Amino acid sequence: MKAITFSTAAVLLVSLAQVVLSGPPGKDRGKELAALEQKLVGAWKGQNGCAGNFLFHADGTYEVEKYGPGGDDFAGTWKVRWDALPPTLVLTSKTPGIPELGKLRLIQLDDKTLVAGDGRYAREKK
Repeated sequence: MKAITFSTAAVLLVSLAQVVLSGPPGKDRGKELAALEQKLVGAWKGQNGCAGNFLFHADGTYEVEKYGPGGDDFAGTWKVRWDALPPTLVLTSKTPGIPELGKLRLIQLDDKTLVAGDGRYAREKK
């Protein structure tokens, strides 16, 4: 039991040391974050239930088609908050009468798949 505890503590200590020694994020870190956010830009087709289809624009706006049980269409603004892990996708609706989607945890974001909150989306082919 002591060996397992010591091993776990050693791994955590090494990980913490790497974070501390790497220093604060610089300009390269900002470029990296911007590149990750750019992966969100484009069309995403809902893969489950009433997830709808999203179109994220580079100017920070989005459009949604066929969302929810009523198949609603609406639009708004988006941004990614990086103050916690996983990052949070913040969606603000600009369409009257549409409830806010709010804050969704970005569970997965790559070239083909977006998982945000309970919704799963596939990149639409252009």
